Amino acid sequence: MNFIAPQNFIFAALLGAILLLYILKMKRRERTVSSTLLWQTALRDLQANAPWQKLRSSLLMWLQLLFVALCVLALVRPAVFSLARGGQNIAIILDASASMNATDIAPSRFARAQNEATKLINALSSSDSATIIAAGSSTRVLAPLTRDKTALKNAINRATTQDTSNNLRDAITLAASLLQKRGGAQIYVLSDGAVAPLNDLSTGKSQIQFVKIGARNDNVAITALDARRSYAQGSATQLFVSVRNFSASAKTINLQLLRDGQLVAVRPTQIAGKNATSQLFDDVEFAPGLWSVKIDSDDDLATDNVAYVRIAPRRALRVLLVSEGNVFLERALNINPDVKLFQTTVGGYANARANGDFDVVVCDGEAPPDAANANVLLFGATPSFAPVEKLVGFVSSPSVADTDRKHPVTQFAPWNDVRFAQSQNARLKPWGKTIVESESTPLVVVGENGGKRAVWCGFRLNETDLALRVAFPIFITNAVRWLSSTRTQDATDAAGAAQRTGQSVTLDVPQTAQTVTVTRPDKTTQNVQRDSENNAANDATLVYAGADKVGEYSMSGGSGQNSFKSQFGASLLNAAESDLTPRDALRVADNTSIAGENTARSNRELWGYLAFAALLLLTIEWWVYHRGV
Repeated sequence: MNFIAPQNFIFAALLGAILLLYILKMKRRERTVSSTLLWQTALRDLQANAPWQKLRSSLLMWLQLLFVALCVLALVRPAVFSLARGGQNIAIILDASASMNATDIAPSRFARAQNEATKLINALSSSDSATIIAAGSSTRVLAPLTRDKTALKNAINRATTQDTSNNLRDAITLAASLLQKRGGAQIYVLSDGAVAPLNDLSTGKSQIQFVKIGARNDNVAITALDARRSYAQGSATQLFVSVRNFSASAKTINLQLLRDGQLVAVRPTQIAGKNATSQLFDDVEFAPGLWSVKIDSDDDLATDNVAYVRIAPRRALRVLLVSEGNVFLERALNINPDVKLFQTTVGGYANARANGDFDVVVCDGEAPPDAANANVLLFGATPSFAPVEKLVGFVSSPSVADTDRKHPVTQFAPWNDVRFAQSQNARLKPWGKTIVESESTPLVVVGENGGKRAVWCGFRLNETDLALRVAFPIFITNAVRWLSSTRTQDATDAAGAAQRTGQSVTLDVPQTAQTVTVTRPDKTTQNVQRDSENNAANDATLVYAGADKVGEYSMSGGSGQNSFKSQFGASLLNAAESDLTPRDALRVADNTSIAGENTARSNRELWGYLAFAALLLLTIEWWVYHRGV
């Protein structure tokens, strides 16, 4: 038992006051009488009220003391921990993220959360209501607010996890909005607490209880996987993998490299506790296909023990340079061995396009109007299809104020020391994004509109020393990779990029295939329709947003000569989810926290019962007094 308002114990002093009233002598007037025979009762009463005499037992005194004691107990609000009844309306949030698949609690953390949720439903009275919410990569209402216990239990049993992170803040906000006009609102969060701080969390009148699920952190995980072609080594493919040991003890594992499920190489690896290691596979013939890396660790989470990367066949990139002659651009474009370079002028652009399609068009100083249907790299040209609007005049001697080092176009390229004579004065269009900017105007802007990408540079190469800097060939190679990625299904134009669960997948399918059947790792299938919403302007691709499970996905569609089959793999690659340490509290952005309990419990207050008992005693005391007992 605990006391919610222990400061009210101060009123216990009233018990002493009642005792003093019975101990202290009452003041009476003295009278002389002829005989005491008729005054024996008065004498006994006088002796009982003599000061500091032995306290004599009195039924009225005990009733009064018990009444005050009950009142004091009611004021301190005693409560007992018991299985929560949820008040009148409750929301149960099930953490459905990848870490809830951990088996440190048999059979899994998520199964334990389902069991706790079922207990909460069983404890509801017939007049109480509840709603069930799953918090995964998206928030799902599994059961609306209802009094039907059977429907609520069925929703809990049907709940499944996703191999993704979660958005617990959105789930709590949704629960609070569903309960905002309800009395006795209580939100139960059943989670291991592996979430970022809950920023701007507002729950209104709803109370939150965090039910902590999880016992330990014994896990080894693949946290990064990437495959790239090394241009310095004749375009040989290299595969990089990073493994982290989240447990406190050292682990010895085998890194297994497989192609289409067939074992290719094995590397024994030792990892110290709370440490990480990396391996580079560069001694393997990387043929096109679905490659995977597995670790043979018997730990608490299996989904992060494997990661996939699809290595696409090498394909020559057709790049058209529209220029009156620029040796710097020619040399920078020819650095990439996969680039097949063509050259023309603005006047000859139509004929060049008539002789073939191009992955990227590079415009030096001027852009042909009909280049709007191409992925373009623009230097000193601001046509209508650029991601900026041209303003009047130029900005003289702009200096680089900021660079987006994480964007694929500018990564690894140092821009700080680049000097400019002038740059076009421009402002962004809604679909443009600045990746290199000065204090007064953007210098390099990227954007995608209508399925076509553009990289705009507000300067010509003869107005800057960029072509003499080490950043120039890196920037050109990055730009060509990024611009051509809409055609190659490879976001970095590397040998392959690992697809993370929860991310949308761009499928490269024939234009004649109106429906693509996707077979998931659990062997269930989903049909993805080609429509205007799914593919706004790129008929060669299809967007699939259902890759929420780790494993291999296969695609098929079309018929006859237009039929096709392909596959890709989805990987967790999420260190936050692989860190299985159960949190003792949910962190809130304002440096507060919501402490966790091991089971869904709440304070059941007893003050109402005590107040009723005190009122009953007061009635008995009144009856005893008037009966003269």
